[in-house]
Amino acid sequence: MLSMLMNLILSMAILFYNFGAYAACLKEGDNVVLSGLMKEELFYGPPNWGEDRKHDEKLLYWILHLNSPLKCVIDANTEQEDWDSNVQIIISGDDYKTKRNLLNHQVTVNGNIMLAATGYHMTSVLLNDTSFKPTEKK
Repeated sequence: MLSMLMNLILSMAILFYNFGAYAACLKEGDNVVLSGLMKEELFYGPPNWGEDRKHDEKLLYWILHLNSPLKCVIDANTEQEDWDSNVQIIISGDDYKTKRNLLNHQVTVNGNIMLAATGYHMTSVLLNDTSFKPTEKK
């Protein structure tokens, strides 16, 4: 009986520890506000994803270079270089035209965390459903 009780207590402690470890982590779908330098960057797509740059599709994406790196994002590919420093911004509608003046400037972006799922996702972490504005100078 005492052994069963000890196993139960140990199991509960491990369970609470695991919940606590992930409590500070972001997860897919979380709404966040991030700041950094917004840049438009060239990537290579099909058919060879950069192996044949002359013939591969040229892709331009907006990448937010974060002022402060991400600490923890559950299930993000942390093996990818700069996974915690660069975030691809998913832009919709007329934002490509109306927000172009924000490129190469410090911006604050509000959006939902999304994890890379296709070859067209160039960073481990992306922001979807975004709105952004220039970062106020101090």
